[in-house]
Amino acid sequence: MSKIDFRQKLNFLRKYSDYNVDAKNEEQVNRQFESDRGRIINSAAIRRLQQKTQVFPLEQNAAVRSRLTHSLEVQQIGRFIAKTVISQLKKKKLLATYGLSERLDAFESLIEMACLMHDIGNPPFGHFGEAAIKSWFSTLLDAEFVSTKSKAIDQCQINFLQLTNESNKDLLRRQLRIDLCQFEGNAQGLRMIHQLLKLNLTYAQIGSILKYTKGAYQLDKIPKDFDYLTKKPGYYWSEDSFIKELYRRLDMKPYCRFPLSYIMEAADDISYCIADLDDAVEKGIFSVDKLLEYLRQGWLETGKKAKGDLFEQTVEKAYKSINHNETRRSKQDQFFMYLRVNIISKLASYSAHRFIKHLAEIYAGSFNSALLEDKSDEHHLLEVLKGVAYKHVFTHPEVEQLELQGYRIISGLLNFYRPLLLMPRADFTQLYQDKYHKKYFIETRLLHKLSTKHCLAYGEAIEGICTTDETEKDILEFYYRARLIQDYISGMTDHYAYQEYRKFTVKN
Repeated sequence: MSKIDFRQKLNFLRKYSDYNVDAKNEEQVNRQFESDRGRIINSAAIRRLQQKTQVFPLEQNAAVRSRLTHSLEVQQIGRFIAKTVISQLKKKKLLATYGLSERLDAFESLIEMACLMHDIGNPPFGHFGEAAIKSWFSTLLDAEFVSTKSKAIDQCQINFLQLTNESNKDLLRRQLRIDLCQFEGNAQGLRMIHQLLKLNLTYAQIGSILKYTKGAYQLDKIPKDFDYLTKKPGYYWSEDSFIKELYRRLDMKPYCRFPLSYIMEAADDISYCIADLDDAVEKGIFSVDKLLEYLRQGWLETGKKAKGDLFEQTVEKAYKSINHNETRRSKQDQFFMYLRVNIISKLASYSAHRFIKHLAEIYAGSFNSALLEDKSDEHHLLEVLKGVAYKHVFTHPEVEQLELQGYRIISGLLNFYRPLLLMPRADFTQLYQDKYHKKYFIETRLLHKLSTKHCLAYGEAIEGICTTDETEKDILEFYYRARLIQDYISGMTDHYAYQEYRKFTVKN
């Protein structure tokens, strides 16, 4: 096990930089992480979160959370956990031992900004948007479906889809097909930061948002010791070379996670388990009294007693505090104010405790679990909150109807842009370069609707293709073209996606 030294782990360098930083000059080092804060907070991706779904798509009630308000709450909880970790290590006189004495501001800032960014890759309509993109591309790229049911397919797609004996090109084709069919918000977030927005953040800041450590394209079996860390794709093939560089810069072994991402994950878990229930009460799905009944039932089903334990110290205490509050607040506001204080205090402190207890494994990135995933009362309380939300919020008819509408909108938009994916490589290349093609009237108009940012990323990727094999060029060009469409659709806000869908479907 390597020595714990956060001065080495919190790498302040960037991929592109013309500014030489003196590693011994703490002011210069901290300035790099402060620069990360400015780049992130001022990015378009953060602004767009205000019009992306948390639970209720296209919600008009401003009191109900968007992805932005949720991310701000996660940021605050992450800050609280970070400060608790620092406080506990200071009491044990371990700050200098772990190389944190001069990196306290950096430690806290990296966690805060990771929390703020953690959802920027989410598509419109949340997880249903993800599901729509996955399903649509799985259908499009299903070799049997294409070869037997669709005549509107070009040789470049056939080259991309057909499998023969497992040559290098066949393996690449299979990897990229799987990669495109596994759209994931976390992987898209990393792609946005590095490839689309080009924020050029420090290696440590990017490492802090890498929640899962498996590539979406990977076909090899994952070691069992990393099954939790690789349960979802964490990055795409298009970012593979950068991820390898990131791992080298952060001194991380394959499938390992950057230590600060554990705190970001815990902060997110704590935040949304309370927020989703708060929004449900705000929407009138159930009352505070009914929510308490659901929570009590869920806690008892865990086999825990109802009195004298963590549930009484958090949920019951919050409910009892309503009648003792002298300020004029609504019952809902009072309850959730106390519930947040009680639960965040307990779960954030426990997360900090687990972080310190398993610091050697966490520093190495091999701790194969979430901080709040064990058999503790804190874990059971978190699961009860999530369980009530799943059973009584996510399955509510209003929520399900909105999610189905979101699924239809995303699928519909992908259908509208499908003609761009059916063009031969040579014709699409000419269309991309000239912004016009006389044989492709519709496709020309569709290309004009794509954003400049996404088109530039496509162009840069195509310029980087280093092969003389035409079949391999077909495979790679089609991959980046499909990625272009995914980037554009997934980057939309809920409202913009809805408006674009209506523009395509309006009847005179």
